[in-house]
Amino acid sequence: MRKLLMITLLGVASTMSLAAKIGFVDSQELFMKYSQTKVLRENLTKEKKKLEDALKKQEIELQKLRVDLEGKGNKVTDKERKAFEDKVEKFKKSVNESQQKLSSEELKKMQEVERLITVSIKTVAKNEKCDYVFEKGVVRFGGVDLTQKVLNTMEKSKKIN
Repeated sequence: MRKLLMITLLGVASTMSLAAKIGFVDSQELFMKYSQTKVLRENLTKEKKKLEDALKKQEIELQKLRVDLEGKGNKVTDKERKAFEDKVEKFKKSVNESQQKLSSEELKKMQEVERLITVSIKTVAKNEKCDYVFEKGVVRFGGVDLTQKVLNTMEKSKKIN
C-alpha cells in the first residue's frame, strides 16, 4: 500500500513539473493604448495634410493653365498643349509618389510598434516565467493576462519616432 502511495505521489509530482505556465495578451489593446501609437498617427496625419496642401496648390495652377489655354481657343500651339499635358502627367506622378511615400512611412512606423510589442511580450513572459503567451481570444480558460504588464514595459521603453 505504501509503495502504491509513493508511486502515485511521484506520478503527480512529475505531472506537475510538466505543466506549463500560460499567459495571454490583447495585441489590439496594446496597439491602441500605447501612447506612441497616437503620436505616430498624429504625425502621419500632419504629413498627409502637408502633402495634400502641396498637391492642391499644384492642382490649382494646372486649372489656371487649362483655363488660359481654353481662353486662347484655336490659337493654342502644339508646344503649349504638349507642355500642359506634360505638367498634368507630372502632377499625376507626384500624386502617386506622395501616396506611396505616405503608405510606406505608415507601414514602417506600425511595424516598429509591432516589433516593440513582440519584444515587450518576450520580456514580460520571461519575467513572469510563462512558457507560452497567446493572443487573448485563443485562451478560453485559465492563463494569466499579461496585457497591462506588457503595456507598462512598452511605455518604459525607448520612444518610437
